[in-house]
Amino acid sequence: MMNPSSSITIEHLPNEILTPILKACASPSLFSVCGRWYHLLANEVMPSLYKQIGKVHVPQGAVNEQVLALDRIYKLEEELFKKAKVNAIFRQIFTLARSLSPLEFKEGLKENRYFTLANYSSYLLNINRLLMWKKLPRGEKYLNRETIKYLPLEKKGGLFSNWIKRHGKKLTKLDLQGIGLTFLPPEVGQLSNLRDLDLSDNQLTTLPAEIGQLLQLQKIILSINQLTSLPAEIGQLSQLRRLDLNNNKLTFLPSEIGRLLQLQCLSLDHNQFTSLPVDIWQLSQLQELGLSSNRLTTLPVEIRHLSQLQVLGLSSNRLTALPVDIGQLSQLQALDLSSNQLTSLPTKIGQLSQLQVLNLSNNKLTSLPTEIWYLSQLRALGLNNNQLTTL
Repeated sequence: MMNPSSSITIEHLPNEILTPILKACASPSLFSVCGRWYHLLANEVMPSLYKQIGKVHVPQGAVNEQVLALDRIYKLEEELFKKAKVNAIFRQIFTLARSLSPLEFKEGLKENRYFTLANYSSYLLNINRLLMWKKLPRGEKYLNRETIKYLPLEKKGGLFSNWIKRHGKKLTKLDLQGIGLTFLPPEVGQLSNLRDLDLSDNQLTTLPAEIGQLLQLQKIILSINQLTSLPAEIGQLSQLRRLDLNNNKLTFLPSEIGRLLQLQCLSLDHNQFTSLPVDIWQLSQLQELGLSSNRLTTLPVEIRHLSQLQVLGLSSNRLTALPVDIGQLSQLQALDLSSNQLTSLPTKIGQLSQLQVLNLSNNKLTSLPTEIWYLSQLRALGLNNNQLTTL
């Protein structure tokens, strides 16, 4: 663990921070300046900067969400003082910048090492530009050119937009899985023919509005990230068939999700939903819906509108009952309700004529409705760990 009193040298302070410190000292002796400097750093400057950095990653979230996001992204220990956290964040940023641009910090410009929001935002954008660039066809080869390799990070990043305009138009599939992205560069919107985008297993907390420019996109995988929200522009992806958001920090979806009329598969497992997003009832072509490992307590009757649904995953929630209207899901083939708190089932569950797999394990069922035996297509029935006395 880092020492909370880790020093931040004066060279890291730009004039806009240093000047108020000097002015605050009536007689700026070295002792008084140092004392005032340390006080402001520990109690005002660094905590404020920490909050500002948090807003970069979670613009609409509460302060605690922003703090948690930063701690997860940079693997910071919760008990560290904010000054120590800022120090750790910039140390990681500078190290990564140097790994992507070997001559970074060797041009004699100390300003690029200042602990400021502007520097953080610049490094964040350009680091992620290069991480993405290296995965594009011919991208790494271009970056290894002698005329490019030793450019400062910011100059390299500045070339990205023009390069992607020239070389990204024909790209239809892009795999950015597990490359360490903490921010998705807005230039992703220039990949206008992209149909398949994998962004899984990164540290993304939000998506740029430019994601809505990918009008040909049919599949986007965003599982195993730190997403707390989606931009409204997600609703512009009119060709989208599959949207995978498993293992994030989502508590809601934008209403524009209801515009994805071609969507067939929506995966929301392992998030923090307490109720179903209202607008998903408009997704008339939806065939698979995953909502396992959330915090759902009820299912609304509107679930009946998902008439094409074939697979519904609701395990590991807090459901105590099912709506009668679940019987209207006439195309349903697999229903997982395991690890909930169900005490009974509606009789109309017997109307699910296509159901082949029904998992009711780990609930509080004491009996089953006789109508359950009307399920002529049923091949697998899970009943372990209930309180059944008869079948």
